[in-house]
Amino acid sequence: MQESGRYDLNLLRVFVLVYETRSVTDAAEILAISQPSVSYALSKLRKLFSDPLFHRGPKGLEATPTASGLYPELSQSLRMIDSAVQGVSEFDPASTSHRFRLMMTDLGLMALFPYIVSAVLEAAPNVRLDVIPLDISQLHDRLRRNEIDAAIGIPAIPESDVLGEHLMDMPYVGVCARTHPRISDSPSMEEIAAEKHVVVSKALGHEHVVHRLAELGVRDSVTITLPSFAVVAQTLAVTDHISVVPKALADIIESHGSVRQFALPFNIAPGRVTLYTYRRDIPSPPVDWVREIIATSLTQYPYPKYVRGAALRGVQQAIAVD
Repeated sequence: MQESGRYDLNLLRVFVLVYETRSVTDAAEILAISQPSVSYALSKLRKLFSDPLFHRGPKGLEATPTASGLYPELSQSLRMIDSAVQGVSEFDPASTSHRFRLMMTDLGLMALFPYIVSAVLEAAPNVRLDVIPLDISQLHDRLRRNEIDAAIGIPAIPESDVLGEHLMDMPYVGVCARTHPRISDSPSMEEIAAEKHVVVSKALGHEHVVHRLAELGVRDSVTITLPSFAVVAQTLAVTDHISVVPKALADIIESHGSVRQFALPFNIAPGRVTLYTYRRDIPSPPVDWVREIIATSLTQYPYPKYVRGAALRGVQQAIAVD
């Protein structure tokens, strides 16, 4: 390593973000600088540490042993510096025009987004919100590459660099056409197994419903798989199929008059609705803010008994105040 009496913090920020994102392009976007500027910073870092630091691999830039050894201490140092500076220069929701990118299912849009967008725009009227369809197979990479700021979904994400906040539990119920000739309000397991079923794509994160049906011997009865929740009601209305869906969806589509709910004769674990963000060593005040306001906004959700985690704390505080 070359001796130097001064170290440019911006160079170290480039190093940390390239290490985390494995991409010059993504690091440049996060830092709001050009890609050539990131490349130039990397060349200076290579000279400073007398090491190539990164080389191209099948999944993006891969760190050298030297870079892997540097990362823990450099990222921790930057985190401490940013924590101190953040107290002086806070994120101001009222004046920001920041663009937030959220990943959600269409069910999340129907059931949760109205509460989220209302709270966000009340506190930050000039922000922009881009909502992207949830695809579980892409969630981790899109968070890591800074293509989205946050995601709301059901399945557990095992990667340790993803921060998950449990928002609420969402129970499941059965739904069918309002005029279904065989399904009562409380059908037996035999009656459920005798019917054909509609499910949604595993990309939406509700694959455990399909697994539970398979455990109950209903696998062969699943004959329609839909790409989204949006057309479940229309499909049930014109067929004799039935479906197991989150109660939030059932309440919405039942109100339209073409379908009705029924009690399930078996147990199924509720969906754990979770808010996901990327665990970066360099803090992002805008992402920290939107994560908190999303959790808080769901205290207004019409099913408070489902609420958990940060949202439950908000409900408890509201009850205490009242």
